[in-house]
Amino acid sequence: MDEEGLLSLLPDRLALPRGRSALSKSAVDASRRGRIMQATMDEVAASGYDATTVATITTRAHVSRSSFYEAFPDKETAFAEAHWSASDRALTRLWKPALEQVDVGFDARIRRLVSSYLEVLEVERTFTICFFVEIRTGGDRLVGQRDEMLDRHVQIMHELAKFSAARDSSVRVPGLDVLRGLMGAFDELVARAVREQRGEERLDLAPVQEPFLEILTAVMHDT
Repeated sequence: MDEEGLLSLLPDRLALPRGRSALSKSAVDASRRGRIMQATMDEVAASGYDATTVATITTRAHVSRSSFYEAFPDKETAFAEAHWSASDRALTRLWKPALEQVDVGFDARIRRLVSSYLEVLEVERTFTICFFVEIRTGGDRLVGQRDEMLDRHVQIMHELAKFSAARDSSVRVPGLDVLRGLMGAFDELVARAVREQRGEERLDLAPVQEPFLEILTAVMHDT
């Protein structure tokens, strides 16, 4: 696994050609938006959402104030778009390998999935601080968007449960609200660990795994 940039929004991950003159206006705009979104995440992780301002974002992104406002109307929108883009990337990275493991039992599949996701969250410290802790302080729009992204995980888990239950009679298919509670338990365990370790250079989220798997097993198995 790479040590950096798994969920980075920096423009050099867009595989753009070298030299500003080689870029179309749309490519230049996409590159600038990527830098601003990444700078927004970096600044929020470093200073907190409330203390982050357009001025601190533009300083970190090395763009002018006018360039920021050409890309985003405000800090909230920049953070919201960064959240959706990075979280969508994380969702794909999390679920795609797990769903491709057709011949793996449910418990083994989920254990691998949880372990892999926690490893990503440890490496992607900025992402984890922003979207497990700071997004909760950003107001109704950001909290609502967080809920929407969580529901995408819930829907995938629901489909996986149905697939698994058809092959293993011990696996049950909980209702969506039960699965939201399950995902909420994971979110809270991670958020608490992040708050406790925020001053550390690297997160250690391994202790989250077994408590969450115990909760998941209790919910997902008809025993």
